[in-house]
Amino acid sequence: MSQSTLPSFKTIFRELYPGMVRIALFYIHDLPTAEDITQEVFAKLWEKREQLETIDNLKGYLSYAVKNHCLNHLKHQQVITRHQQEYLKQIATDDRPDEFIQKVQTSLGKLPPKRRQILEMSIVQAKSYQEIADQEGISVNTVKDHIKKAYAFLRKDIHRNIPDFILFIAFQTATLLQTDKIN
Repeated sequence: MSQSTLPSFKTIFRELYPGMVRIALFYIHDLPTAEDITQEVFAKLWEKREQLETIDNLKGYLSYAVKNHCLNHLKHQQVITRHQQEYLKQIATDDRPDEFIQKVQTSLGKLPPKRRQILEMSIVQAKSYQEIADQEGISVNTVKDHIKKAYAFLRKDIHRNIPDFILFIAFQTATLLQTDKIN
């Protein structure tokens, strides 16, 4: 592409994006994820825009790229699911899952209130360190320090690593229990 790179790319994007999202939906069955994958493919295409003219069949190239990204995403999701299942099996052999989550909640209750709040914003609200720092009026390094110390305390108190999805469940369960007590 020459000087008119951006307008040409916008035209390609406008014409091919909807069809590529449909291809991604065929594999993923989740619109936001399909859109993200398609956008990633177009972003990589933009990064390689100098080579764009060497591609004979752009629609075929993009279809293939979207398909491969979808398959990689699904493979990654399988790995995550397998690790979560293995972790839950490990917990089940050591403790019943509800007992383990209760232990995590007890340990979370031992954290200093500010540290617990910052960890909760990171895990439950999925806020970035920068967003937490801005909201709390502290530096990003202070946020990192709070989270690092929270994880270290939980590891020491419970004698094992605790994945984020277990912390999420523990925070959510604690919130639900507090709501039930109020009502």
